[in-house]
Amino acid sequence: MSLLTEHAMDRRSFLRLSGLSGGGLILGLTFRGASTTEAQVVKVSASDQGFSPNAFVRIAPDGEVSIWAVRAEGGQGIRTSLPMVVAEELEVDWKTVKVIVAPLDPIYGGQTAGGSTSTPTSYLPMRQAGASARIMLTEAAAQTWGVPASECYAEEAAIHHRPTGRTLPYKDLVSKAAALPLPDPKHLALKDPKDFKLLGKRISQVDNPKIVSGKALFGIDQKIPGMVYAVYQKCPVFGGKVVSANLDHVKTLPGVKDAFVIEGTQVLNGLMPGVAILATSTWAAFSARKELQVTWDEGAFADHSWKGYVAQAHSLHKAEPHAVLHEDGSVDDALKGATKVVEADYSYPFISHAN
Repeated sequence: MSLLTEHAMDRRSFLRLSGLSGGGLILGLTFRGASTTEAQVVKVSASDQGFSPNAFVRIAPDGEVSIWAVRAEGGQGIRTSLPMVVAEELEVDWKTVKVIVAPLDPIYGGQTAGGSTSTPTSYLPMRQAGASARIMLTEAAAQTWGVPASECYAEEAAIHHRPTGRTLPYKDLVSKAAALPLPDPKHLALKDPKDFKLLGKRISQVDNPKIVSGKALFGIDQKIPGMVYAVYQKCPVFGGKVVSANLDHVKTLPGVKDAFVIEGTQVLNGLMPGVAILATSTWAAFSARKELQVTWDEGAFADHSWKGYVAQAHSLHKAEPHAVLHEDGSVDDALKGATKVVEADYSYPFISHAN
């Protein structure tokens, strides 16, 4: 369960983004470690001229709503879907939300995307960040009118008073809301999913206009002064190591800056042993790799093959189950009494689920 707590902003964080803020209600979300979803909400008053890079939600004095996307976008739409979660709880029109890519900073915790874990680990913290802002704005309106907050509700970037029909837009409440204490996380009221207006709908990715117009920048588009390009040749067998390579020859090829062996690691998620080539262009790097000659020690897995894995699978299939997780009725009795039995074997390539 994620927890919302106040978080002090240090001087460095304050100064780092001081030029990005013109005041307003700013709520931020941080993760206390890459492997945890315990969250914090950061509140910065409207009088502050800067805010920490862990700021996650910002409502400017003119009403503009900015939501920071902290997870890496790999084409799965996470830079759209997670800000949508915040917008849902915040009760703002998605078409008016400004989604900003968060800078790479340890204060966010894990910013990678992989294993389909971004939504499960970030869904609740994102809802909490949006709900906290909504609750503070509701309380600000209630205090302005001198009425109980229970008589007020948020809708379309404004707080409404049920008995009288009065309305205050968010932009008129940011200063008062920013001065309020953070909501008690134990009593943080999240929206009932049946009341969702945004989540569950088909929404175009925020990056689509730039992608279709050729303005989107990808990793391969990034260029910095003195940048070189690298290719990496790994052993064709997992666990293999480099015995020798014609590095001296490769280093003489056009555009090649350097070539060297990397010992690597045997850890599956680490960098496998191989040969790296650095060059002044992708063409030079790719061309040099074609002339690279490596002698490999293929190790203990050299005799493994797809054919062998298939044979092992068939053998295991015919054997008795190693363990029974659940048993309901008798499959053997059902097959014996069946009018017709259909048998089939299915297989799929032994490949990595990665991009």
